[in-house]
Amino acid sequence: MEFVLKEFREVARLISTEGLTYGYTGNLSRLWGEKLFITRRGSNLINLKDEDIIAIPFWGGSILEERASSERDVHRRILKETGKKAVVHLHAIYAIKLSFLTEKIVPIDSEGKIALGEVPVISVERTSASEELAQKLSETLKDISVAVVKSHGVFAVGDSLVEAYEKVSLLENSCKILWGLEYGTKG
Repeated sequence: MEFVLKEFREVARLISTEGLTYGYTGNLSRLWGEKLFITRRGSNLINLKDEDIIAIPFWGGSILEERASSERDVHRRILKETGKKAVVHLHAIYAIKLSFLTEKIVPIDSEGKIALGEVPVISVERTSASEELAQKLSETLKDISVAVVKSHGVFAVGDSLVEAYEKVSLLENSCKILWGLEYGTKG
């Protein structure tokens, strides 16, 4: 279990260093054996503590369910249907800004092009903790590793939290470049 806690702390540090989320937004999950480790409801990724990481049965049925992130069932479905081991969900500002303007984000920087390709922007009626969100994300993330939910944020999957975080980091940097070239001040 210490390995999992260390992975959460390291990814939270990287997220904080890059400013990829703000306040009490975003959540992380990691499947380890039959347990789903997930951030606690209302935890702050910028100041994540070990007690902010809750271990619940992957298949459900624990009194700790209500303490876990409100997105826990979305995370469970994504992990179940993609076969991946980790989900990172962040409210990355530039990805959210672009989500209002396009149905797919197409990086123009070489790293983004190579690592991400085209990133879909998914529209759902209820953007947080809904069955529709879980269904659309789990379908989309079967074939790719990152997607944006319009007005809500980025979801990425990987075989580790670090791998999923890297996709969000790459996407947000690609979005900053796109935003600056397409919508920044023209001289």
